[in-house]
Amino acid sequence: TAALSIAQTSAPSYDGARAAAIKTCEAIDPNQSQTGLAFNPDGYRSYYVRSECFQKAAVQFRDAALCKRVKQRRAVLWSSWGYSAGNCRTLVGQAVDADRKELEEIRRQYLAGSMVLRDFRIERNGNGRDYDVIPSFTGATGHGYTIAVEILLPGGNPIAIHANGYYADPRSALRLFIRREDIKARFPTFEPGRSYRVRMVATFPLPAAGGSRFMTDAFVERAFPLRERTQTVTRDIEF
Repeated sequence: TAALSIAQTSAPSYDGARAAAIKTCEAIDPNQSQTGLAFNPDGYRSYYVRSECFQKAAVQFRDAALCKRVKQRRAVLWSSWGYSAGNCRTLVGQAVDADRKELEEIRRQYLAGSMVLRDFRIERNGNGRDYDVIPSFTGATGHGYTIAVEILLPGGNPIAIHANGYYADPRSALRLFIRREDIKARFPTFEPGRSYRVRMVATFPLPAAGGSRFMTDAFVERAFPLRERTQTVTRDIEF
């Protein structure tokens, strides 16, 4: 079994990370400044430290609304236009445009040659107690996927009994190992020998948020909708 660590699943939320960044900037004295920075690029040789913080946050979170909190420090001898509301909006726009182009290219490549989830089966593991889930993919180009295995209750509500990242390619022979005790922990009424409606969901993950870039869910959804990168197969299976 080839497993991947899908960073996106554990990335901090956009709203939480943004709020923390704003709090950090607000803690900086509005009058604290740097100037006379001769070795800095033109435009960045004099600035307010708080404005520098807000501009970096605006770019990091692709949020032009934060640019109104960027105040240019006017200096006679040292250029200071780099940290300003206008330049902040320009940098945010450039970052958003780069993100959009990147996601559109990822989408194009994915739709042109993605692995397709065709089927899956569940077998009793060799230890006689646990289970192996064996997905079947077709396609020409390998990708990483988040694969979830869910038991569907009579009303249709899913209980996830397994979820992890895996790499699927034309040579893959994936076997997803699931312990019976893990199933029981998530689904206490589980009984071996019974038939259950089981769904496998394979989702193509996008570049993880964090560090120098966060994108809102709405932006990602517009560029590469979740429905286009999610595949499902449902089967009635006796455990």
